[in-house]
Amino acid sequence: MKRILFVVIGVVLVLGLMAGCATYPEEVPLVPPTSAFTNGAIQDTGNQPPDDMNWISPGKVNVTYFRPGARVEYPVTVHNGNDTACSFAVNYRYPDHVDGDFTKPDIKVQDWVIVADMTPLLAPRETRDILITLEMPEDAGMFAPQWEFWVSVMDMSQGQVKTELCVRWLITMR
Repeated sequence: MKRILFVVIGVVLVLGLMAGCATYPEEVPLVPPTSAFTNGAIQDTGNQPPDDMNWISPGKVNVTYFRPGARVEYPVTVHNGNDTACSFAVNYRYPDHVDGDFTKPDIKVQDWVIVADMTPLLAPRETRDILITLEMPEDAGMFAPQWEFWVSVMDMSQGQVKTELCVRWLITMR
């Protein structure tokens, strides 16, 4: 009787493992959705960001299999949470720090980043996409297998002290 019980349990385990092996992994998008930054605090992208605060989205852009001669574009969404129209500054930003296996970029990377509208004027409570392009020249040498740069967004109407929101761009070379 014990032997039959062990055989049945063994068959159930084997069938369970085979069923698990038959499933296919989910496709990973090139740029997976990430958290949005809201005045420095990370929010879950499933929640609607507050209308009365400045915010940007996404918080992070992952670019994989990048190589010399390649070009990638991704919009940064900027929201003006003020009651008045405000001018924003959108620029390349050398990172203060990087995480994990990523390194800080070579100085020439700033020439590879193109911001479609560097000084957008947003109406009160307006949300707008600003296209960011990373274009690496074909003759550029690879300086690191993984590197990071930031795109900075600042509300220029804030006076002397300005809050800077940044999108992290994580680049993995091919």
